[in-house]
Amino acid sequence: MEETTKVTKKASEASEKSALPQKPKSSQPFYMILLETAWAHPIFTALFLCVFAMTLTTGKHVTKIGMIMPSLAVFLMGVCAGLHIVRNDIKHKSNAVLVSFILFAASFAGLFAVMVYQADRPGAAVLNFGLAAITGVYIYLGVKNKLTTKNIVLLIAAAGFLIRLAYIMYLSITLHQHDVSSIGTGKGHIGYIEFLCQHNYLPPDDVRNTDQFYHAPLHHIIASMWVKVQYTYGISYESAFENVQLLTLFYSSVCFILSYKIFRKLKLNGKGLIFASAVIAFSPTFIILSASINNDILSVTLMLGAIYNTLRWYEKQTFKNIIPIALCVGFGMMTKLSVWMITPAIAFVFLFVFFGNLKNYKKNLAQFGIFGIICIPLGLYWPLRNLIRDGVPITYVPKLSETSKQYVGNIPMMQRLFDFDLHQFKDVGDQFTMYGGEYNEYNPLVALFKTASFDEGITTKNYPAIAGFNTILFWSMVLIGLAGFIAMVYMLIKNKTELNRCTKIFLALLYAVIFVSYYVFCFEFPHVCTENIRYAVPLIVIGAYFIGLAIQRLLAAHNRIKTAAARVLCTAVIVYAASSTIVYDIVSHKVW
Repeated sequence: MEETTKVTKKASEASEKSALPQKPKSSQPFYMILLETAWAHPIFTALFLCVFAMTLTTGKHVTKIGMIMPSLAVFLMGVCAGLHIVRNDIKHKSNAVLVSFILFAASFAGLFAVMVYQADRPGAAVLNFGLAAITGVYIYLGVKNKLTTKNIVLLIAAAGFLIRLAYIMYLSITLHQHDVSSIGTGKGHIGYIEFLCQHNYLPPDDVRNTDQFYHAPLHHIIASMWVKVQYTYGISYESAFENVQLLTLFYSSVCFILSYKIFRKLKLNGKGLIFASAVIAFSPTFIILSASINNDILSVTLMLGAIYNTLRWYEKQTFKNIIPIALCVGFGMMTKLSVWMITPAIAFVFLFVFFGNLKNYKKNLAQFGIFGIICIPLGLYWPLRNLIRDGVPITYVPKLSETSKQYVGNIPMMQRLFDFDLHQFKDVGDQFTMYGGEYNEYNPLVALFKTASFDEGITTKNYPAIAGFNTILFWSMVLIGLAGFIAMVYMLIKNKTELNRCTKIFLALLYAVIFVSYYVFCFEFPHVCTENIRYAVPLIVIGAYFIGLAIQRLLAAHNRIKTAAARVLCTAVIVYAASSTIVYDIVSHKVW
């Protein structure tokens, strides 16, 4: 009887204990919570980081608290990570070496940040310190066996963000820009933004009368609102304009996120996904556009948004999925009319689905109607306004004079198309005689690769320290670009696993329309400045996808020769990423 009572008492105690809140045996580490939060909300994370970047700089001058506090925070995070490993993971000497390396990297980064701050080179400090911290996190995740594809892509994204941030901390809004002019002149993209800031209405005169005012106004409206918000809260007028680069930094960051989402929709995974993402993260074009305050990067962001949402709609045809396409295309054309280039491919997907499933024609027609109701007014408002009011042609773009120093229309078409003489590669920077170049760049394809690497202003003449590294960057980009094109042609013909017929034609149309439009533009406006990657940026994303797909397919074949080919592509991407980092690290060392 006594034993029964004891058993009953123990059971009762156990029951009461189970009814109380139990402390979990193991809680999720804080670093994993941070990584998963960033992964779950990437656009909000990018927005937070861009706003946080305002503590680093307001225009040209870095504040002490802005420089010291973030650096101290990252330094302490590196030390804490090292101590955590010491406390929990040290079992072998190899792990001790890793811990020592992390602590050394964090300490060196902190010291380097102080030294560079004293030398007034904040961009370089942020970049080098940040890259050291990322290296420490990479090693830490490796020790913890947490180096998943997702986490590696996050670290790649972080590195890409740091390079962009360092670049905008170096670059003023009048340096290495396109058609911006300066504050107070009333011209260029700055004049456009300034006009909207001061008057709160669209330009009332013929848009052909003022430089760059012919552009659709969405980017300039957003930028003017951003400037006014800052100015209202005490930031100086000049610094508020400098911080327009935080908007473009955000847009460039969203481009990476959308590119990743496109890759996933197109069934990239593993190393293919990692290396495709690296091509975008370390792309000099997206680095340069992150600091360019014209409307280029917002238009690219909305183009990528339309492409991604078209892939979503193709998977599931709902109103919820077609409305974002309409908004992206409409607002894209409200930013820059050239966004029209993606519409033939989108129209093909609509028609493919419509005729492939005629039973649902009423549902599809209703969705197309909603698409048109949203997209057409947004996209065509600006050109129709100017046509009706002032007779401005819908496709109006101002032409430079044939007497311009950068005119190349006197060079025969066949020479421009097919001349690849080695003299064009003696200097891998874009050539302008008006800026001291040996000749005017005339081959659109050569110029495409040169501007994709350095735009127009990053040359050995302006930055002697990049000599050698710029050549490696250029030729690694050429290798990746050509390999991506070959992979695209092969995969569009042969691949039957990741890509179906509709998706193949969709990608082929995107590439063909953008590429052909670029060439037409180069010959219709035969000046060096038109031969620029900024008129064909989505080609980089498409090429990156096919590079990733080639790596993924070659590795899956488990063939010695194909594996070797995949390793060559991986090595080319690594060299490209490293040389891009070095070149733009050197550029970020330069002070105003």
